[in-house]
Amino acid sequence: MKGFLLLLLFCLTTWGASAQSALMPAVDANTLELARRVVFPAIALFLLGHFILAAIKLVLNYLLKRQIVAAAVSESIVERLLPGPQDEQNKVVKWVALLLSSGAGLAVCNWYLPLGIHSIIILLFSTAFGFLAYYLYLRRQPK
Repeated sequence: MKGFLLLLLFCLTTWGASAQSALMPAVDANTLELARRVVFPAIALFLLGHFILAAIKLVLNYLLKRQIVAAAVSESIVERLLPGPQDEQNKVVKWVALLLSSGAGLAVCNWYLPLGIHSIIILLFSTAFGFLAYYLYLRRQPK
């Protein structure tokens, strides 16, 4: 879900960057009113909910770790429950691969103007290539 939202954000960023171009249709008052009444509050609610869920997850993970330490659980169980540094590195590699491939797709879309359905296809394939690179990276990792 985060990847889709980031891709949407990047697409909207390029659309806004070409605001002085003749490609952008005229924005009328109805579109701005719709955005003000529907889209912006929906995005704000999503961000607020995401923040609250992330805070709850952080607190619950802390409480779980505290109880594990207090209960003196065996080391093998703790290793299975808690994420290791390799998991964090894999997350970083995933986001780097996704963002680099999306950025390359946006650059290719910028080279082949005018924007149209082929631009969406280019972005989809570049994002899929990023996920493929991440998958191949995970397959190469020792278990």
